[in-house]
Amino acid sequence: MRSTTDVQLAEATSRSGGDIRLAMVLWNGKIGGAEILTATLAEHILRLNAHVTIVFVAYPEPLSDRLERAGIPYCSLELKRGRDVLRHPRLYARELQRQGPDGALVVERGFLGAALRLGGYPGPIVAVEHGTLLIDQHRHSAVRRLRRRISRRVGARAVDAEVAVSDCMFDRMSQHPHARHIRRIYNGIDPDISVPATKAESRRDQDLVIGFAGRLIAGKGADHLIRAAAELEQARPIRILIAGDGPERAGLEDLADVLKIRPKTDFLGFLDDVPAFWQHCDIAAIPSDTFVESFSMVTLEAMTCGKPIVATRNGAIPELIQDGVTGQLVPSGDVSALKQALLTYAELPELRRAHGAAARRRAVEHFHIESSARAYLALFQELACGCIE
Repeated sequence: MRSTTDVQLAEATSRSGGDIRLAMVLWNGKIGGAEILTATLAEHILRLNAHVTIVFVAYPEPLSDRLERAGIPYCSLELKRGRDVLRHPRLYARELQRQGPDGALVVERGFLGAALRLGGYPGPIVAVEHGTLLIDQHRHSAVRRLRRRISRRVGARAVDAEVAVSDCMFDRMSQHPHARHIRRIYNGIDPDISVPATKAESRRDQDLVIGFAGRLIAGKGADHLIRAAAELEQARPIRILIAGDGPERAGLEDLADVLKIRPKTDFLGFLDDVPAFWQHCDIAAIPSDTFVESFSMVTLEAMTCGKPIVATRNGAIPELIQDGVTGQLVPSGDVSALKQALLTYAELPELRRAHGAAARRRAVEHFHIESSARAYLALFQELACGCIE
């Protein structure tokens, strides 16, 4: 069974959540996609009248500031390293039992769930696969790859259910050792914090602003975007905004210099206000290549801000984007196709506006964070009553 059915959601949310006490486990408070998603999910589970506490294995900062502003309870085990939960499983389990006796949601599949069960935690445990299975394992040593396999296998036996954040991820998990129950629950977003841009549409004589947001690492395709933009700039005034940082940044800046498009390319580094970034863009580019996207929160954020998307057929991205309706999908690594898709939007502003509006509607209707929160609550309630399929 891939996802929570509408009937299950209705039954789960019709019951009072006031007696349910859950704990959500994070390694630390370093802000990333999984951490932001967990915080937003916790906020909306609280709104459904359940009790949720985020438990950090190590330190809670800087995410703790956001949690305090949102009124989300949290605590910390104050362990120096994540692996220390294996040395102190009883401490770990005791705190989770205190904070979330009715269920624990751990941020990844592996020894976090196994250590919790080893320490004596009796409640349902659910582990989320955000995409570690899709990471290029050839970059790691044989010893590290073996440790990961063992960790996933042991974790799969210890937890009650595992969640895939997309159908792409569900299919990949099914090919590896996994828990008895797998459920697909899409990541979600709060559309109220991502309003469509109000900037004026670019006129023919103005720069068309193309936005890219993400880690600047190999496989994310920022190099393909720069090459495509260099060709596009010969036909249409453009500007590229690149939000994010990483080990590939210097090489990307050099590439922009070589292609003579550096004056039109702004490297902005990491940004706290992503919706504000998208408000300055006309188009969102998601050109991922060898890096396989398990979900792509960046795509969803841009959709929620009313941006048409030009993206590759990569991982779960086609599950978010309706080709020809909310954006355009092109083959991974195809610079020519990427350039042509961008040019189409450059020449057809009405199409750009229509696809951006459709993208926003799809994000709100199909990927609302409240739907995710209800689905997780339903899963824990099914596990508690033993009625899970």
